[in-house]
Amino acid sequence: MRNKLASSLVLAMALIGSVVAAPSYADDDGMFKSIVQLPVRMLGSAAGGAIGMPEGAVKDGVKGCQMATKWVAGKLGDEDGKYQTWAGMLFGGPVGLAGGGAYGVFDGGWHGMKTGWEKPFSKESFTFKEE
Repeated sequence: MRNKLASSLVLAMALIGSVVAAPSYADDDGMFKSIVQLPVRMLGSAAGGAIGMPEGAVKDGVKGCQMATKWVAGKLGDEDGKYQTWAGMLFGGPVGLAGGGAYGVFDGGWHGMKTGWEKPFSKESFTFKEE
């Protein structure tokens, strides 16, 4: 009988000791706050991505057009030459515009979704990053 009582007492003390030593997850409503903010973050990410895609396409398309124009003009002999620049705009400009626009769709969309998740509906999520 004593052995049963002693073993029950030791088992109860071990159980109480493990409960006391277990960590508590009461960190200022962090879990509740993250669950409540999930729909807001998802909508902010979607809105940022939707705005970021065309904005990125335009910005990177223009940048790609300028870079391709300079590259073609440089291959023709002079980056700042009048005729070389016109030939660069004629042949390299459309290629740079298409390539830069395609890259900008992904770059702007990713930037908008990432920033829209971190800071939903903020100015940073609706503006393209400056370089």
